[in-house]
Amino acid sequence: MKKQAAALLILMLAGLTGLVNAQTSRVIKAQVPFDFVAGDRVLTAGETSIKIESDGQTVLWITRGNEHMAALPNASESMPPSEITYLGFREYQGHYFLSSIHRQGESRGYQLPMSTLERELRAQNVTEKDVTLVASLQ
Repeated sequence: MKKQAAALLILMLAGLTGLVNAQTSRVIKAQVPFDFVAGDRVLTAGETSIKIESDGQTVLWITRGNEHMAALPNASESMPPSEITYLGFREYQGHYFLSSIHRQGESRGYQLPMSTLERELRAQNVTEKDVTLVASLQ
């Protein structure tokens, strides 16, 4: 009887671990119509997937076709929670930089650090424009 109870407890804990991981791992998909920079890497236009994993440290796994990269974002809070899932970009004379990620129904979003090129463009006082792309949360 004790062995069965111990086995059941282990199975329950394993199931809860899987449930927690499923809740902290979400995928955002968007059709991005332009090449963009995330971190210091250029990703081409097309369907882009961003998997958000949080296990103490949040990691964004960004995928576009065969292009893959990881980014360590900074968390940001906003009230009220976001009404839509979207990707935020900053645009400087045709150069696009992924700057933020927001999920529908959540007040926590993610800000990506500026890349080297973006800091250079900003230092040159190049006109900056914010661009928002609606995405889907899966």
